[in-house]
Amino acid sequence: MPVLIRFDTPARLPEPEADRDAWSKRMGAVVARLADEFDQFFDPTATDPGPDALTPAITWTAFPALLLQGATSQEQRWATADASRSRQDEYCEWGVERDGDGVVTRVTFTCETPEYFEHLAERDPDRLLALYAELVGPQVRLEDLVVGGVYRRDNVHNRSTEGRPAHLIQRNNNLTAALRLAAEATVLRRSADGRPVTSPQELTRCGGLGEPLRNSDPQIASAVNDAAAQGAEISLADPLGLYIHRFLVGGMETPDGADPASFWTVERGTPGHVLRASYAVPAERGYRVGDVRADGRPIRFGAQLADRVSVRLTALVRPADHRPVRLPCVG
Repeated sequence: MPVLIRFDTPARLPEPEADRDAWSKRMGAVVARLADEFDQFFDPTATDPGPDALTPAITWTAFPALLLQGATSQEQRWATADASRSRQDEYCEWGVERDGDGVVTRVTFTCETPEYFEHLAERDPDRLLALYAELVGPQVRLEDLVVGGVYRRDNVHNRSTEGRPAHLIQRNNNLTAALRLAAEATVLRRSADGRPVTSPQELTRCGGLGEPLRNSDPQIASAVNDAAAQGAEISLADPLGLYIHRFLVGGMETPDGADPASFWTVERGTPGHVLRASYAVPAERGYRVGDVRADGRPIRFGAQLADRVSVRLTALVRPADHRPVRLPCVG
């Protein structure tokens, strides 16, 4: 595996050559800073990962683990997750569309991070607007997206749980945060009594590695930390990004016996790098998503499907001979 020539766009999205280079420089600056700061985090555009490099997938469930705390019923947690994008904090957010009867007709999931849209706003605002028209609808105006020369991540067309989201907006759902989490997780930790800290939630608390009650942060931190403990160097695999990993249909039933998996559509990215996907029943079937049953219940919430979606971050692990020293917990 040779030195990476440049960081590709998320899911290798097509870009003009100059814009691909601009994106690589944008993300390369982030990776280079982290590589300078953390001994066991490396920049694959500067360091050859080597022929023995591994690319393990780190996966977790899209439904917010924090909402499982204190939930009194399934419907309560689903309704809470559907009510606000700020609660959808597992690097995956969704929007729900309903018909005039309030029945779910489509649920759209995105794992695409906001940095790419900021890149488009700086390089080609017209292309940004065209992308919004494709993802959200023709009603979008450029002045809704770029205010005072600055792209608004949570603009009026990308903040609701109703309709079609464009990309992630939750405070911790961005690519820079994921990169920093991976870099910080290369530092080994020990408790006050000298015991190695290795369990995912304890490691997240001890190292200040995000939210210990999320699905995502402890999974990422633990996988990276385990590799660092073996002396390896770690980065994230190209193309950098968070991706929808899988959609599980076990326990789902359709009114006419159709395969429920056939209603899942990748809308952006590739089958191996899914940035955006939706679940909708074709009109010719004569029924709606709300008529499909999951575990015996009709689908009334997008969050019922979020229970079945998993998200992925792919690490890049370079065998090395570091002998890291465990440091005390932070804070």
